[in-house]
Amino acid sequence: MSVLLLHGLGGDRRQALSLLPEAYAATRIAPDLPGHGSTDLIPGEPITFAAFAARAASQLDGPVAVAGVSMGAGVALALAAARPDLVTKLILVRPSWLLDTPPPHLEPFLTIARILTTRGVDADAFRATAVYQRIAEQAPAMAQSLLGQFTRPCAVERARVLAEMPFSLPLAGVEAYRKLGGDVTIVAAPQDPVHPEWLAREMRALIPGARLVMVPRKLPDPAEHQAAVREAVVDALEH
Repeated sequence: MSVLLLHGLGGDRRQALSLLPEAYAATRIAPDLPGHGSTDLIPGEPITFAAFAARAASQLDGPVAVAGVSMGAGVALALAAARPDLVTKLILVRPSWLLDTPPPHLEPFLTIARILTTRGVDADAFRATAVYQRIAEQAPAMAQSLLGQFTRPCAVERARVLAEMPFSLPLAGVEAYRKLGGDVTIVAAPQDPVHPEWLAREMRALIPGARLVMVPRKLPDPAEHQAAVREAVVDALEH
């Protein structure tokens, strides 16, 4: 089995690879999308789900299962709509985009992009914002993850990705979701301020036949959360 694994906004292929247990038998295709990991951002390169889906499609020479987390879930949706011949099933982990642009819950990324652009690598400036303090109170693990945007490679040079991707949509509207066919699993966790449970439930309602799998929140046990995500992905691949 071949699986295309797609990372989230500001992440890299290591995040995508963590969606599967190391011992799981599958051929893994896990690209760093533009402006992430080892893939540089070309000046003027479009930062959209359509463009990232086209980049992902260029990595494929036949149909595969596709699993994506957060932004990667959106890229997976865009790929399935544009190239259904390449997608055998979709596994959408903690999606963050649906019909609104920019989604209000992605405000942290826009705030981080503004700080990187105007102040450089200044994590303390982000810690001082109301948006960070709210998330730190609600979901400390997510707040810590967001601080990682300041230490990723070429953070300032790649701030445009954080600034522009929230203004893109994976699919154009309700009808595009209703036209999706095939095998779709959505994985969500409660009390996640950046990947809201309500959004996953609305997405499940829009996609005919989609399944929703709930996993534990990241706290108090991040390892339990990640193990449950992997279990849900493997189950979706095998059934």
